[in-house]
Amino acid sequence: MIVPEPRAYRVRRALKHSELTATLDAVEAARSTKEILAAVVQHVFGALLMAVGDALANYGLDRTLDPAEYAIPVIQRNAIISACQDRADAFGARAEIALALANLMPDGYDDPTVTVALRPTIDHRPREHVLTVLREATDVIAAASAHCDKIGAFFGNGSLQHLRAVLTLQRGICTVFSMAFGAGTRITRRGPMSLLITSSSGYVYGLDFHPDPRICLNPGCGALIDANTPPSQTASAPCPAGRHRPSYPAEAPQPGVWQLHS
Repeated sequence: MIVPEPRAYRVRRALKHSELTATLDAVEAARSTKEILAAVVQHVFGALLMAVGDALANYGLDRTLDPAEYAIPVIQRNAIISACQDRADAFGARAEIALALANLMPDGYDDPTVTVALRPTIDHRPREHVLTVLREATDVIAAASAHCDKIGAFFGNGSLQHLRAVLTLQRGICTVFSMAFGAGTRITRRGPMSLLITSSSGYVYGLDFHPDPRICLNPGCGALIDANTPPSQTASAPCPAGRHRPSYPAEAPQPGVWQLHS
């Protein structure tokens, strides 16, 4: 068995307690997502560069900083990321910050000797979440709920088809009500059972219903079967078994799932 060589970093060390505290305090005091990211760069990389006699002032357009050349203990890395995401809740930018930090933070390495002191947890989310739901959107939500009931009535309450539909719709609606993208959300109709959501942070996404394809279940077939065509006459190729066996009857309410799309 070949054991890979440990990765060589320009700097691989734990932040001092004072350095980590200064970083977390600066993140806490940030008044925008830009200031959150600036706090990470200035305090984390400022400390790491100092260890090799370098400084952030030496970097610019002609000389860029590569975060992959640096590493801090995973427990410190996670503490900084968590603090940044919590602070970003005030601006509805948790997802945005998570994506930015993926490219900005130094790598992490395991060091069981390093600990991070507990800090008070502060909920930075705005006090209210204002939801604006157009009347057409309320019709969509009602139609989606009714469709789940029909799936349960046909396939059985608690069946796989019923649970997939109910749970994915529930998770989608919970995401719409969350404050991950801001304290203001506008919900409109996107389709007969699909919603279009616009957040106050500018993030736009959809909650769409995806029906399961009606296919032949016979071994070696898997042909897509048109619900409006008799199984004996459908699909582009004949079924090896002689007759297609649809995954659900043509008269059934279409089983499927709701999915979020950006």
